[in-house]
Amino acid sequence: MIYRSMTNLHHEPNMTMNKEAEVFMKCLICESRNVLKVYSHFPGYIEGTDFEIYECEKCDAQFVSIEHLDYSIYDIIYSDETIPGYYRYIDYLKEIKHKKNPLRYISREESSYYPIDNYLADKRNLDVLEVGCGYGYLTYSIHALGHNVVGIDISEKAIFSAKKHFGDYFQVVELKDYKTDRKYDLIIATELIEHLANPSGFISDCANLLKVDGKIILTTRNKDYYDRKSVWKTDLPPVHTVWLSKNSFMHMADGKGLKCKFVDYTDYVGKKENKLASYLYMKWTSNKIPKPIVDKENKVNRGKSEIYLRKVIKTVIYFAPIRYLCSYINRFLTKEHDTLGVILSRKE
Repeated sequence: MIYRSMTNLHHEPNMTMNKEAEVFMKCLICESRNVLKVYSHFPGYIEGTDFEIYECEKCDAQFVSIEHLDYSIYDIIYSDETIPGYYRYIDYLKEIKHKKNPLRYISREESSYYPIDNYLADKRNLDVLEVGCGYGYLTYSIHALGHNVVGIDISEKAIFSAKKHFGDYFQVVELKDYKTDRKYDLIIATELIEHLANPSGFISDCANLLKVDGKIILTTRNKDYYDRKSVWKTDLPPVHTVWLSKNSFMHMADGKGLKCKFVDYTDYVGKKENKLASYLYMKWTSNKIPKPIVDKENKVNRGKSEIYLRKVIKTVIYFAPIRYLCSYINRFLTKEHDTLGVILSRKE
C-alpha cells in the first residue's frame, strides 16, 4: 500500500482547519488552482497510515491526493462483518427479494436511496443505468418496478453475486469503458462519487450517456451539514477521496453545462436514523480527531463491549415514536441532512 507511516507524528489538538500555504495542484472537482492544504498527517482508515487534506477555496471541496489511493482496502472492508457500515449490503442482498416493494424497503432503511424512490414514484418504463451497483439489490429494486435497468460495477465478485441472485442485467465494467448505443432517462450512483479519483470526469461520462431530458441522481456525505471549519467528517481516506458540498456540485455541474437540484430531506425519517441524535453527535464530535477504523492486523479498532453498547443505544433511539419526535425537533436546528442528494440535468 502507498502510505506514509504515522509513527511519532504530532497532530493538531482538534479538527479545526489550519490553512497553510497555497498548493500548486488542481481541485479534483472544479479544476481551480486555489487549493490549500488544511490538515497534515490526517489519520487514515488503517492504523499507521496518514494523508494530507486539501480544500478548494472556490468550490469548498475537500480531497486527498490521488497519489495515495489503494483500492485493495475494499478487500478488508468486505471481508469483515464487524466493520461499520459496509457489511449491510449483504443483508440487503439476502432480504430484498422478500419485500413487496423492494425500493421502498431500502429507501426506508437508509437515506441514500430516498432520492431514487422519491423520483421514480410517478415514473414508468424508464431506461436506467446504475453505476457502482455492487451486489445489485438497488438495480433489482428498480427492475421490479418495471423499468429497463442495467447495473455496472468493477467488482467481478459483486457482479457474479448480482447475476446469481437477480438475473442477467449486470456487467463488470468501469463507466469510462462502458460501451453502448443506448441513452438513458436516468443514471444513478449512490454513495459512489466520494470514492473516486476523478469525480469530475465521472460526471462527464454520465452526461454523455443521458437522453436530452435525462437525469443523473447522486448521493454522498453532505459537507454542508457540518461546521464550515470542520475537516473530513466522512469515511477516512483512502476509502473516501473527496468530501463535497452543494457549492462543489454547482461548480462541477456548471462547468459541464449541467444544472443541479438538491433533494429536500425534511420529511424523510429513515428506520435506522435519528436526526436529532445524529445532529447532537455531530456537534459533539466536530473538533475531535478520528481514530483509524482497523488496526495494522486489519481488525476493527473496537472491543466487543463497545459494539454491543452501540447496538443497545441504537435500539432505543431508533424506536419509531422517538425517531419521529426527534425529526420534528431537528427541523428547528438545521435544514440540512447528513446525506446530500443531487439531481443533475442538462441546461435548457
